[in-house]
Amino acid sequence: MSEGKTDNSSYPAYDAEAIETKWQRVWEDEGLYKTDEDPAKPKRYVLEMFPYPSGDLHMGHARNYTIGDAMARQARMRGFDVLHPMGFDAFGLPAENAAIKHHTQASRWTHQNIAQTVKTMRRMGFSYDYDRMFNTCDPEYYRWGQWMFIKMWERGLAYRATSPVNWCPTCQTVLANEQVVDGRCWRCGSVPEKRELSQWYLRITDYAQELLGDLDRLDGWPENVKAQQRNWIGRSEGAEIDFALAAEDGVTPTDRKVTVFTTRADTLFGVSFMLLPPESALAAELVAGTQCEVAFKELRAATEKVSSVERQGSEREKHGVPTGRYVINPVNGRPVPIWVADYVLMDYGTGAVMGVPCGDQRDFDFAKKYGLEIAPIICEKDDPLYAELGDERELRIRSVDWDRAMVAEGYLVQSGEFTGLKGGKHSEAVDAVVKWLGEHGCGRETVQFRLRDWLISRQRYWGNPIPMIHCDDCGDVPVPEEDLPVLLPDDLDLGAGETLAEYAPFYETTCPRCGRPARRVTDTMDTFTCSSWYYLRYADPHNDNLPFSREAARRWMPVDNYIGGIEHAILHLLYSRFWTKVMRDLGMLDVDEPFTNLLCQGMVKDEHGDTMSKSKGNVVPPSSVIEPYGADTMRLAILFIAPPEKDFDWDPEAVAGANRFIKRAWRVVWTLARSADRGVVLDAAALGPQARELNRVLHEMGLRCTSDFDRGQFNTAISAVMELVNAASKYANEVSAERRDGALCWRVAHDIVAMLAPICPHWAEELHHEALGLAGSVYNEPWPSFDAEQAKSDTIEIAVQVKGKVRARIQVAADSSKDELEAAAREAVSSQIEGKDVRKVIVVPGRLVNIVAV
Repeated sequence: MSEGKTDNSSYPAYDAEAIETKWQRVWEDEGLYKTDEDPAKPKRYVLEMFPYPSGDLHMGHARNYTIGDAMARQARMRGFDVLHPMGFDAFGLPAENAAIKHHTQASRWTHQNIAQTVKTMRRMGFSYDYDRMFNTCDPEYYRWGQWMFIKMWERGLAYRATSPVNWCPTCQTVLANEQVVDGRCWRCGSVPEKRELSQWYLRITDYAQELLGDLDRLDGWPENVKAQQRNWIGRSEGAEIDFALAAEDGVTPTDRKVTVFTTRADTLFGVSFMLLPPESALAAELVAGTQCEVAFKELRAATEKVSSVERQGSEREKHGVPTGRYVINPVNGRPVPIWVADYVLMDYGTGAVMGVPCGDQRDFDFAKKYGLEIAPIICEKDDPLYAELGDERELRIRSVDWDRAMVAEGYLVQSGEFTGLKGGKHSEAVDAVVKWLGEHGCGRETVQFRLRDWLISRQRYWGNPIPMIHCDDCGDVPVPEEDLPVLLPDDLDLGAGETLAEYAPFYETTCPRCGRPARRVTDTMDTFTCSSWYYLRYADPHNDNLPFSREAARRWMPVDNYIGGIEHAILHLLYSRFWTKVMRDLGMLDVDEPFTNLLCQGMVKDEHGDTMSKSKGNVVPPSSVIEPYGADTMRLAILFIAPPEKDFDWDPEAVAGANRFIKRAWRVVWTLARSADRGVVLDAAALGPQARELNRVLHEMGLRCTSDFDRGQFNTAISAVMELVNAASKYANEVSAERRDGALCWRVAHDIVAMLAPICPHWAEELHHEALGLAGSVYNEPWPSFDAEQAKSDTIEIAVQVKGKVRARIQVAADSSKDELEAAAREAVSSQIEGKDVRKVIVVPGRLVNIVAV
């Protein structure tokens, strides 16, 4: 054997299937991943968003779970008591539809998929505490969702109301506002209709300000997620203004008021019309029995077919009808006509809007279309209008030849005693007008939120039943706690379209208060209610007396690392924050926020850059990588291809490359292990040049890998280990087995295994036992420590510039003085400065030398 070469026959070949099967069995038999519950250790709660069991896992799931698994394994090695659970978000419409299609029951379909998914999870080597696994469709779980609903009912946070709702004609159920994305159903993409229905709500608006304010405390969350939530909560500071409804003569004020919300009270003198949405009960009342009623009903019917997003679009043509009635402007007593317009929404502000066409483009377009007044009341001082109207206090309507609305900034004109004041949001004019309104009892400062209460009613079968009973005498009554859970029947004929509302054995009951016949509520809860608190149940999953104990929640909450998709920024993440705050106020929690650090992993796309989906038929199943290469190769490739928060295109060559590296690192570890001396203390000062350089790389790359793990940048952490493997391979090839430093070989082999253990667990466990000869699991070993001093290089590279352009790069001693750096630089570029006058030499220690020669 030639010097420096390794005898490949001295160690076994890397057999991924055999190794992975072996260690998965050992881990399960030994219960390695059961949560320790050791109060002497600091806790680390690592959680990936749990999946919907619509089928087997795909590569998007694999990426999410591999990220979390790497975090959890490394935290265990860093000395944390780790909680790393998994379960299934098992209720929902897809299972119901699949059951109908396959002539089975939703429960059976769901549990079949769960069994297959768990099998795949185990094959991937994920370190879940499977003893804590549950499915949200388990009665032992959804019982407590019903219990918490009742607690919210008792505190006035759950209620029933009749109001316009978003009805998805395809899914045949209502949608919360948050589930209408870009004007379409978040699940199926259909355009929802507006329907007037009696539905159940949770008062998330009671927490609007806290949900908004606490975003500033979430330093571990991506800014784009926080921005989406801020925009959705939508806090606006402004004023409510009361307009008296005029009698039928159009000028005599009545005692009835129409109240609007505005952030621009300074534009009140420019109000040309009042707008109500087509869904408005007041609008229907005003036109009843008049010649406007037919046109109103036609507009309302047409509007039901248009999404809220489309209705508000600035480029969409506006449609409206007059009511024939008026309100009285409180600041000048002018009658203002009331119109109904399709670009006004019931859930904005108070449901009534004052039209100021001179400063709002949509109002301007509406006024131009229907020939309504456009009164200029604000402009800059250099505008010709200001010269004409600057001293006008009384409103004088004049025709305008504008093509577009003016920018509503500048100084007020034609605005009574407020003429000449500077206008705009938060301006002196706004303050003055609001103060006047308050003094005259027709307005007040207020804060509005875009956020609306959470509509949780769903009209489908496969969900958590709302635990309420309606009695004609007692009204809505909660199911007694001892009768929970309200169980879903398992014998509905879903294929025939049978629903809970048509299934008498479910809805026929008696009133818990009076004992008379009553009807059980047949709506089920939005599945997001199940996923809004599942992370709390993991802390205490077998509790039969409460959803979770306060002590267990105190130990584990908040979740330290939460991993999931950006698509849940508004839905799941906002609802979970609300649920946590409610549980806190019920005395069950000590925390205000559920998730300390949030990582939104990027999407996995196919090799053509298209998002993977079953409907497109371009999903890459994990088995396509595991079968030829093994789970560890799949895990390594997923984490190495891109930073976790970035999208990436699936690259089969990157998978093959990951497999080549695993095999190379396998060989290097075995090679070093054959020369290792575990019983000798490593003396860095006594190492020869080649060993000293390997030791330096060990500490440099170890520090980098550790830091990158802490930042969740697994691709660069892997890159650091790759550099160490390269350095170790170079050392093994250049130095014969007899001359290698045994203590260094042991340390390098051990640390390569340890640093790759969170990413390639089976590979690492096999080497830990067989190559290094260590007992116990590699995950019960501490994470290696590294020394910054030993990571420093004896030499550094310096750039040499001549008149600002790099002409050479030189290696110099790290502690070289400025004079030594200048001398070395002059020598390196001597041919280029020969015969020239060196006017100046600029030395930047550790970086460059710039020689100015002419």
